Amino acid sequence: MRTSLPGPVEDGSLTPDRSPPAGESPPPFPPLPAPHTRIGVGGVLLRNGRVLVNRAVYRSRFTIPSGYVDPGESLEAAVVRELEEETGVTATVGRLLLTRHKVLTEVESDVYFAFALEHVTGEPVARPPEIAEVREVPWGEAVDSPWISELSRMAIRFAGESLVGWPRSTWKGGEAPGLASEAYHPPARRLGDSRPREIEDGSSAGTGI
Repeated sequence: MRTSLPGPVEDGSLTPDRSPPAGESPPPFPPLPAPHTRIGVGGVLLRNGRVLVNRAVYRSRFTIPSGYVDPGESLEAAVVRELEEETGVTATVGRLLLTRHKVLTEVESDVYFAFALEHVTGEPVARPPEIAEVREVPWGEAVDSPWISELSRMAIRFAGESLVGWPRSTWKGGEAPGLASEAYHPPARRLGDSRPREIEDGSSAGTGI
């Protein structure tokens, strides 16, 4: 069941917000659909020109530290928790780098937010049982390394660039066959480069989380 909202009338304007007659109660709002979206977060920790990535025991490629948001948890709290759980590093949360929405099935989808992080304390170690390896990789190497997932490389690239605006990307990806993912990102300029750069258009075998 779709929730009905005020829509355009024939002349293109919105329908007016009509109040009920005096003495009458307003009609109830239609029921909301059941929750169907999982929310994930990831963080790019860039310090001294190197970026932190790790590999979970169930993955073949590295990603930025990532995981799912717990019920009642904020995005910022979740990415700080995931970083500490996976690597032992404490950080503060900076700017939003990108978001991605992926349709998994007709009744399930997945939304992902990646943030820039600032190091506070701790040196990275692979924390069992989930994490098999951690690495700190030079930024220029990380953005072009096929052993790091595409979505993570995208976030890493944005973390090292000057960003302006939020247009829609044409990048497609996701692991569900036949279903498209769309990434939303700011157009960016690589540090020292005055020309805007666009995201490449290609498919992805990795989700970033």
